[in-house]
Amino acid sequence: MTTTSFAGRLLGSTSLVVLSAAAVIGAAQPAAAQTGLYGGGSTLPSLALRQIFDCYEGATLANDGQTFSPGFTFSPPSPNQLPTSCTLVSTSVEGLFAAVGSGNGQRAYIANDARQLFRGSPDTAPALVRKPSAKPPYRDTANANFSSYPYPRLDFAASDAPLASTVASLTTVSFGSFVPTTNWQNTLLIGAKTSTVVSFNTAAVGAPIQIPALQVPVAIAVNTANSLAGATWTNQSALSPNTQAGGALQLSAAQLCAIFSATVTDWQDTTTLIPTLDADGVQQFQHFYDDNTNGTLTPVSYTSRRLPIKVVYRSDDAGTSFILTNYLANLCPLLDPTGTYNYKKIFTGVGVGGATTANLPSSKFRNLLKNIKAVKGEADDHNDPYDVDDDQERPDPRWISAEGANQQALKIGTGSLLAGRIGYLSVDFTQPYAQTVTEEIAGVTISAPAPLSASVQNEVQRIFGVYHPGQTGLDGVAANFVAPTPTNAAQAFSGLVAPGPNSNHNAWNIYGQVYASGSVAGGVTYDGLSVIGIPLQTETDYPLTGASYVNVYSCYSDTTGARVPAVKNWLAWFFGGSLGSLPPYNPATSNPNAPGFDPNVAKVIRNNGFHEVDGAWAGSVVQTYLRTSAAGGRTSAIAAYNASGTQTDGCQGVTGGAK
Repeated sequence: MTTTSFAGRLLGSTSLVVLSAAAVIGAAQPAAAQTGLYGGGSTLPSLALRQIFDCYEGATLANDGQTFSPGFTFSPPSPNQLPTSCTLVSTSVEGLFAAVGSGNGQRAYIANDARQLFRGSPDTAPALVRKPSAKPPYRDTANANFSSYPYPRLDFAASDAPLASTVASLTTVSFGSFVPTTNWQNTLLIGAKTSTVVSFNTAAVGAPIQIPALQVPVAIAVNTANSLAGATWTNQSALSPNTQAGGALQLSAAQLCAIFSATVTDWQDTTTLIPTLDADGVQQFQHFYDDNTNGTLTPVSYTSRRLPIKVVYRSDDAGTSFILTNYLANLCPLLDPTGTYNYKKIFTGVGVGGATTANLPSSKFRNLLKNIKAVKGEADDHNDPYDVDDDQERPDPRWISAEGANQQALKIGTGSLLAGRIGYLSVDFTQPYAQTVTEEIAGVTISAPAPLSASVQNEVQRIFGVYHPGQTGLDGVAANFVAPTPTNAAQAFSGLVAPGPNSNHNAWNIYGQVYASGSVAGGVTYDGLSVIGIPLQTETDYPLTGASYVNVYSCYSDTTGARVPAVKNWLAWFFGGSLGSLPPYNPATSNPNAPGFDPNVAKVIRNNGFHEVDGAWAGSVVQTYLRTSAAGGRTSAIAAYNASGTQTDGCQGVTGGAK
């Protein structure tokens, strides 16, 4: 088998505030970066982080595909473009990011070991490990100081799933005895011969910190091409053009629950009744039709002949899986109060095999597959390399595993060969925020058009009686379902409350904010359910919304005196971008104790389909973690370990600091 056919088969199944006057005035490009920021983890924000770092440095990374364009606009989005104003207030700091998945980012963070930034989710050694996704580039091939891998240290990690709620629960499997030990960029095969369980070491690195950095919608990506077998779509609920966010299709909550529980498995299904709720919270049943009810269109089957629904999911631990299953676990059981469809068992795991605790939401999508298999005796994917319970039963072709967002996007696709596939992706891997997606598989670089995304019904629309796209609700307004856009994600996020200064890491877990006792709307009680999982702000809340976290340390080893200023000043610039009340950002004067506002931050973030965190959250980040106290007594503030003096702020009681 040739390499090409193998690839095809895979698809089928220094301080920042001391700069020269010339740099402040606005040299076209800064000098080569002298300081690096090294991070890795979630693929969800990886493309956005690449652009954020480019804007911060005022220069693009070699071969990252970004350009500074005078025609930049984030509405409509400008894929692969950056505002030229990013070059006017540039720094000498280059940020690198290894896209390896949320679970692997947490593994590296807990172990404080940059060598753990590899793809895959092996449980024990010996194991083969894989390099980060090729896009975005995780090293700078044009700069010898930043061209090697693994990274020399870990400054931050990124994850869309929250850290465990207690420090004692922050454990992971850490791998070692790597072959080769260095220069991973020059080899195809990397092995880990040993593994051990390690815990987060507060004595060495201080208290854990997780900061919501981005408000992120997870798109339902759908391939609505006509199939090679002759199945053609009658797509009444598509928007025009269908390349806009949410334009491919409009799906109700009932339809999503039916798809992700394997209740409906074919796009032509006209017989299966699926549960839903009316405006009064009373259970009703509907057919799986393309129900664009605007007074003139008759509900029809989506396709002219059978077209199996094939769900492409993340086999590795992924933040997008967590955000999707957080939505499903909170909402779907409400549609099935009698348990007729086993939605509680399937979407939470409670009751499966007598389980009394939930296994969803989770960054492991395979937990959902195991629940479906336990309830229905199906849905196991024999092709999933991380399914440790996999036996030799016939694989279910309706579930297709993919490793990383790039591969998942390619396996959903837009062409006829992959027609009918559906999955979930960070919006910046879908149109219009991306034009193409690229992945290196078996040494071959594959590029294809980015998938299209669907609009989704939210719970407020259900309460208003909008059960189908285009339907007029109780407010007398005809409404489409909600598209995965920055504004709609921010609207969903607005129901959350920012933690106060000096809160511990678990207070920043947005998914842990739940509805209080007695929370009732539209005949449904939401007591104890996730606020972000079922946003109830307006008809424009995008319901599959979460956060991308930046995980940093309270105390760093910093022998040169440049590392901690680099971390804190970058964070101050980033979160200052949410605080329009601040003076304009100036690299010569802005710092963590006096941050500035740079409008480019929000522009770059929204250009990728995300939204910056609001002012209350950003202000709390600055106050809690970035500003130092006069006496050095704020134990939450990020600090550098001083080997010869008294430890201050986040280094109090710590020895050594994060490597």
